[in-house]
Amino acid sequence: MLIKLAKAVAIAVLAISAGATADAQSIKGTIALSGQTQAIAVNFLNNRVYVAIPGSGPTDLLAIIDGKSDSLLSSIDIPPVGHYVAVDVIRDVIYVGGCNTASSGSQECDVAVVNGSTNRVERTIPVTTTEGLGIEGIAVNPLTGKVYIVNASDNVIDVIHWRGTKVQTTIAVSESPLGVSVNPFKNQLYVALSNGSVDVIDAEKDTITTTTLVGGSNAGIATNWVTGNVFVTNNSFGPSTTSVLDNKGNVLANIEVGSTPYGVDVDFGTNLAFVANTQDNTVSVIDGATNTVSSTVPVTGLYVAVNPATEKVYVSGLNNSVTVLNEK
Repeated sequence: MLIKLAKAVAIAVLAISAGATADAQSIKGTIALSGQTQAIAVNFLNNRVYVAIPGSGPTDLLAIIDGKSDSLLSSIDIPPVGHYVAVDVIRDVIYVGGCNTASSGSQECDVAVVNGSTNRVERTIPVTTTEGLGIEGIAVNPLTGKVYIVNASDNVIDVIHWRGTKVQTTIAVSESPLGVSVNPFKNQLYVALSNGSVDVIDAEKDTITTTTLVGGSNAGIATNWVTGNVFVTNNSFGPSTTSVLDNKGNVLANIEVGSTPYGVDVDFGTNLAFVANTQDNTVSVIDGATNTVSSTVPVTGLYVAVNPATEKVYVSGLNNSVTVLNEK
């Protein structure tokens, strides 16, 4: 069954990329939510959008948005880990990770596993109790079912199997990691590091194949599943850059964007990347064909998620809402 679904995803990716065109971007509207939003993720197969919302009590929230109407469907209680989100589009599973202070006073970092069909938390997987930055990102390879957790307290990528109840293995990285992205078709990971480098990891062997210096302090990272190119934000103040790497880690371009870019995502259909610039409240749109900024949209946010099937972009963070952009 999963093999058939994997083939369906590959066909969907190719179909979307074959028929896509790029045009001017516009703000479609905003979706009001009940608290300050954190990271956001999209399941492009069922057109659902998931947003983490930290709370002040014993639980956080996961907001579920209908991508057709761009309205809130429901908000479900999750453990106090509502910071980073990733979706397994094949198995319809949502992973939400973050850290909280336990009753003992120590830091506990966990990942909640949510069934997308029932909208229920199935289990919570402990990641680390080491003090520090904790979980800084999550990525899923839908073809292998492996989940990659950015553990910046221990400077590793923790690996979870979709059926697992604990961390399966860890991958040591070169420096404190701040973001991770997956190329499922090549089974490679790309890890953004705080020293401005990117580690390229062979996910079959769990080993680093190359390390590339691209900026001063990297943060967000995203991969175009069709071209294999990787976009990584250089999270520095002032005129900043987003770097483009090929699938082997070679630098193709350093593109000037807005001030202090953080979140980034890429539409593998239109070959457009969207970068959230946190200090000047804009989103830079990068044309992946020319590696140049094609437009800038006035939007406040930290995180970006793209639905390549609908050609919509969702921006969250820094306020109690999600902004929706039309790609054309």
